[in-house]
Order: sequence, then C-alpha cells, then structure tokens
Amino acid sequence: MEEKNKSFFKIILLLYFTFLTITFFSCKNRITTQAEDKARFIASNGLIYFGKFVPPKSSDKLTFIMLHGLGSSKDEWFPFANKLAEKGYGYFTYDLRGHNESSKDKNGTEVSYKSFFNIGAGSQWELMVDDMNYAVKYLKHKGIKKENIGIIGASVGANIALIYASRHKFIKKVVLLSPGLQYAGLYTADSMKNYNSRQILIAASPGDKYAYDSSAYLAEIAKEQKDEVVFLTGGDSKHGVQMFDGKFENEIIDWIEKQ
Repeated sequence: MEEKNKSFFKIILLLYFTFLTITFFSCKNRITTQAEDKARFIASNGLIYFGKFVPPKSSDKLTFIMLHGLGSSKDEWFPFANKLAEKGYGYFTYDLRGHNESSKDKNGTEVSYKSFFNIGAGSQWELMVDDMNYAVKYLKHKGIKKENIGIIGASVGANIALIYASRHKFIKKVVLLSPGLQYAGLYTADSMKNYNSRQILIAASPGDKYAYDSSAYLAEIAKEQKDEVVFLTGGDSKHGVQMFDGKFENEIIDWIEKQ
C-alpha cells in the first residue's frame, strides 16, 4: 500500500512540474502586468503626473508614449490608442505638466500651463521634455524595455516627442502630428538633425499652414539625414488628433505595422 502511495505521489509531482513547464514557456513572451493601469508618477519639481497604461500583448511589440496637444488631455488619444492596443501594441498616455489631472505637485500646490510664461532652458516647457525620463522609468518598472518604446505626439506634444527622441537614441520610432518649428520655445530643427537614421512619420494638414510648413521642412531635414521618414497629409486645416477620421489613424497604424 505504501509503494502505491509513493507511486501516486510521484505521478502527481510529475504532472505538477509538467504544468509549471508548460505555463512558463507559454507565458515567457508576455508582459506580466495587469491589463490596464491608472498610472501615477512623480516627476521634476515634485509634480504628480496622471495617465493610463495598457501593456503590449507580447514582449516583441512596442509600447508608445503618447503626448497630447496644448490645453488638451490624455483623453484625446482615444479611440486611436485602443486601435493600437487591438493590434497588440502597448501605450502610455498621460496629462502633460499643468494639464487636466497633472495639475498639482506633491505639496498640493496648483500648477497650470496657463501660467507658464517663461520659455527656454529651465522653463516649465523644457521640464515637459525632462519629465519623459520619469515616464520611461515608469514603463521600465512595468516590465517594458526602453528599446521597445516609441513616441507619438500631437502639436506641442510632437515637439516634446522629437526633442526627447533626439537626445535618447533608444527610442525606436516617432510619430509627429502637426509639429511646429517652435512651440512655446521648444525648437525642433536641430533636434531633427540629431535624430539620426531612425524611423519617423510626420503628418500635417495643408490648411494648418504653420504646422504644415514646419512639417514639410522637418521632413526635408530628415531626408538629408537619411532618416526613414514618411509624410502624411491630413484634411483641410485640421490640427493634431483632429486629423483622425477613421482612415487617417489606420494609415499610421499600417506604417507602424510594416516597420
């Protein structure tokens, strides 16, 4: 009877380890985090950032940091962000410094972009670029390798995206919607010159003249630098995410998928 019990125990043990082995190999390419996370992180000067993080479906898919336009919020990225998620990509979108929920520091002091009068080095606008380091750290904490991060920005968010990517070569690819040669003292021409042979998509509408002319100029710089650049044209005078019409965002996703 004792021998039978030992044999039975060995069989159970074997089945248990077989189950663990199968589970390990079936999950090794998955990001082990919850399906959706209401993100929160503290950045420069103690500002508390709020956002939303959805992980990629597998570790070989990129996660995109998404930066909204002036006076807007993280919510402008939906449903585009959800379309990305349906394709297996991750995303992390948050309210920029002084916008929406990201409007208080850890001491409870109110912070609003409407009072960001200074521009240039040390300004709140420049801090928006620096704050991205904390967003990247947040993603690293969630199991995302920095080499698997891309950035998508709209309007001033596009300028922030390009400036940050030009300083950090691990960023895989960037999408710029209606960037400007200068928004709020955030200049982009030199940043494009330093982008260095990576993939980039630039989009603007002809009727949105400043953004369109800026985008065309940036695209020319990218070509001179032998960057892998694609230029998309939006409709009428639409700016930033206003260019999304169902078809336009699909073109962006197709570009991401093909690269």
